[in-house]
Amino acid sequence: MRRRHRLVRALAAALLLAAGPAMAAPEGFTDYHHTQWTATDGAPPAIHTMAQTRDGWLWLGTADGLYRFDGQRFERYALPAQPGRSHERIQVLRAAPNGDLLIAFAAEGISVLHPDGRVEDLPGQPSPYENVGALAVDTDGSLWAAGGHIAHFAGGRWRAVAAGPEWETAHQEDLLVDGAGNLWAFNEHGAWRLDRAAGRFARVTDQGGRPLLAPDGSLWSRANGTLHRLAATGSLRPGTYAPSQSGGAGQFGADGTLWLLDCPQPVCRVPNAAQRKEARWAIASAAAERVVDPALLSGRGAAAILEDREGDIWVATESGLDRFRRNRFLRSGLPGSGTRYSFGVDGAGRVLAADFETGTLWHLAPDAAPAAVRGPWVGVINNGPDGALLVGGKRGIQRVRGTTVEDIPLPPGPDGKPRDYRLVGLLDDGKVLWTASLETGLIGWRDGRWLPRAAFNLPSRIFQSATDGAGTLWLATGDGKLVHYLDDKLTDYDLGAVGQASALFTGEHLIVSGSGGTAVLRERTLRLLRTQDPGVLRNLSGIVVTPDGDRWMNGVAGLVHVRAADWRQAMRDPDLPLRHELFDALDGYPGRAAMENRWRGIVSADGRNLWLSATGGVMRLDLAQLRRNRVAPQAVILGVTADGSSLPAQGTIRLPAGTDHFRIQYTAPALRLPERVRFEYRLDGVDKGWLDAGVRRATSYTNIGPGDYVFHVRAVNEDGLPGEAVATLPLHVAPTLVQTLWFRIACAGALVLLGVLLYRYRMRYVTRRLTERLQVRTAERERIARTLHDTFLQTVQGLVLRVDAVAATLPPDAGARRQLEHVLDDASHAIGEGRDQLQELRAGDAHVLEDVLADAIARLTLTHGALAVDVHVEGERRPLLAPVADEIAEIAREALRNAFAHAHAARVRVTLIHARRALTLCVSDDGRGLPEPVRHGGAGLAGYRGHWGLIGMRERAERIGARLEIASGPRQGTTVTLTVPGAHAYGADRAPPI
Repeated sequence: MRRRHRLVRALAAALLLAAGPAMAAPEGFTDYHHTQWTATDGAPPAIHTMAQTRDGWLWLGTADGLYRFDGQRFERYALPAQPGRSHERIQVLRAAPNGDLLIAFAAEGISVLHPDGRVEDLPGQPSPYENVGALAVDTDGSLWAAGGHIAHFAGGRWRAVAAGPEWETAHQEDLLVDGAGNLWAFNEHGAWRLDRAAGRFARVTDQGGRPLLAPDGSLWSRANGTLHRLAATGSLRPGTYAPSQSGGAGQFGADGTLWLLDCPQPVCRVPNAAQRKEARWAIASAAAERVVDPALLSGRGAAAILEDREGDIWVATESGLDRFRRNRFLRSGLPGSGTRYSFGVDGAGRVLAADFETGTLWHLAPDAAPAAVRGPWVGVINNGPDGALLVGGKRGIQRVRGTTVEDIPLPPGPDGKPRDYRLVGLLDDGKVLWTASLETGLIGWRDGRWLPRAAFNLPSRIFQSATDGAGTLWLATGDGKLVHYLDDKLTDYDLGAVGQASALFTGEHLIVSGSGGTAVLRERTLRLLRTQDPGVLRNLSGIVVTPDGDRWMNGVAGLVHVRAADWRQAMRDPDLPLRHELFDALDGYPGRAAMENRWRGIVSADGRNLWLSATGGVMRLDLAQLRRNRVAPQAVILGVTADGSSLPAQGTIRLPAGTDHFRIQYTAPALRLPERVRFEYRLDGVDKGWLDAGVRRATSYTNIGPGDYVFHVRAVNEDGLPGEAVATLPLHVAPTLVQTLWFRIACAGALVLLGVLLYRYRMRYVTRRLTERLQVRTAERERIARTLHDTFLQTVQGLVLRVDAVAATLPPDAGARRQLEHVLDDASHAIGEGRDQLQELRAGDAHVLEDVLADAIARLTLTHGALAVDVHVEGERRPLLAPVADEIAEIAREALRNAFAHAHAARVRVTLIHARRALTLCVSDDGRGLPEPVRHGGAGLAGYRGHWGLIGMRERAERIGARLEIASGPRQGTTVTLTVPGAHAYGADRAPPI
């Protein structure tokens, strides 16, 4: 039965109240991330002045010297000083627009620290004006100083502009330049403005005080617990004003919040103070409820306050340093842990939260404090698939659509009477309204009545559930199964690496999250989504899709943001790393996602404000006020450590010889979220590309050889904004003796010399072996020659004489005598040939090739006819090794024989060259030349009979280690060139040095 219900009227009344003038949501120090540093963290005590230069460094001035801070590490910065001057006791710091840091010392004048590290001491002022209490940089870059008087520094000298008792007796001076370019001076006696035309200061008020410049350019003065408006310049405050110098009275933040010191508590804040229209108002009445507990600061009292260029507030105390950074997550104002609350959205598009412990239904709005909706107990709420609001009470459930409610009573007790239940969940699949309580377990409302779990074919140990159409459920069980339920039909899947499920999300894809990560169901398999940071997608409790398609996922790691394009890519290929953005405790996320209640952990009604439940409470994130950091970090190389020595990053770092390991330290001054600044680096000559260092601020290299290198590093802030500049540092690693070029050249020369010596040793060895073999052959030839001479030829000669004696006894005209005379002629010819062979066997003895050549030419002329033969000998004649001379002689005879017998030549030229390094024999003719196969020898020679002498010539040349070349062409004649190395021809002992 549908009827109006008092809960509907209560909701309507609450929404009507919300539609009227809304009370601003409370904002206090709980919405700021507070960090403090003391001496245990390296912070210097007793900081009394601060400034931030444009490179991002936060400079801290103390009586013990100058310090700088990059957001993580404090470093004392030593300032060189001239003899007789001290650069320790710092009174004022001022950052100039050009990047300089102006430093005023107690009674020691002013110095300028330039961005490149140079320190310049400005000329001193005459006594008693050396003690400067305030500094200002004018629009033209010139310097103003206040200390007993007001002086202007321009053109390299000081000029006094204002003096008198009101300055000589002042204990506190201030100077500032407003957005319109006006120069103001303050002390406890009044306020003055520089009349640039007259060149003097004109008093504006006799009311003394400390100046405060608001973002809209209006100038205020704080005195005696009251703020006075002095002027509205009409020009916005310069962007470099706030970080350029700390204030002792307070500071207007860029959002209009006024931060005050000693009010009378150490620190106070007045939201929207810059928008106040009063010309004068008391601090105590405006800031009485916005006071920091003194016990939460690093010290008991605050000395200076500064807003950095990223919008954070810094407070210096006597014991350390404090930072206040506005959280991205804002507290909703609901009491207790977020595990108590379930979320729902009503028909008007407003967010509701039900408190399981108290039964209170809350209306949440971004511009007002939570409002309790008067009505009956509400323990749990949810939304159905059609957007209807489901409200679970003690005795019934209401399904609310707009102003219409359907009342569904819960089952009666065993006695048939209504009873109270503690519902722990609500789920509407379009056919069945499911709920569970401690008393009934799981039950379902279908066809107007409640049915027990046994009436449905459901798996056991259901941990998580989600609807996916009318009568369709996805269920995750405690035994590792994912079950698809459709009208009592079950289909099982394996949860696999997802582990115990924390939430199921239906839609275009089924997403399952659990202790092992988050997966998408693809082809009946759950495939885990990959991320660069493991564990980011573990145990999600809810997902919101904003109108731009981006996904915001609440999980144990924090709130994960995935852009629409990156999500679509991951759905196409889950193995690709999912690009994401994580918001965690550093952004004000309290604890982890509340997943133990199994309710959705994040909801949004307008697509801008996200409401999420965490163990530390219910939080809100305004996507339009994420306060992205638009300040690009500037990477800085600090130094190099090698072999226990630290070298500052100045010029080229020269590392000593033998350095095989060094460490490079770098940073990027970023004060808002330095923990999330990421770095990339590259060492030219070693790294092929940029390497991701993550958040590490140092890297090491080992086994680096000598040479010149250049180290590069760049930084990216927490919102992905990269720094424009890349820091570089040249390095030179000196070589050891064995790594020098000269040592390597010497080693190469030694190796070459060793090779030459080995070659000569090998040549001598081969020559000796060749000489021994040739000597054996020569001895054998001589033995054969002696045998022929002493036995065979003598025997034949004896037979000739005996036959001749027999022939002489026969008549002259006898036929037998004539036959014997023919035999004697043949025998004489044989004896001649034997003597010729004997002469060839002993030809080496003479070692004179000219004689061999002349004899061969003479014999060939008798046999083949006369040719024009030229013999040309060059060089100093040297004794030849007998075996080598024999082979050369045979090659010469064969070359001459071919020229006479086959070349059909008209002229033959023989050249013999005696040189120190080689003996060269060249036999050339002008004949018809050799066929190509004959000239090159090898298998092609088989078809040409009568040319086996060429093969013999090559074999003889090879035996004596010589090179034989045959050049020939049709009708171009033939040239045979034999080149014998000197060591082979003359002997190793007589060869010229190599």
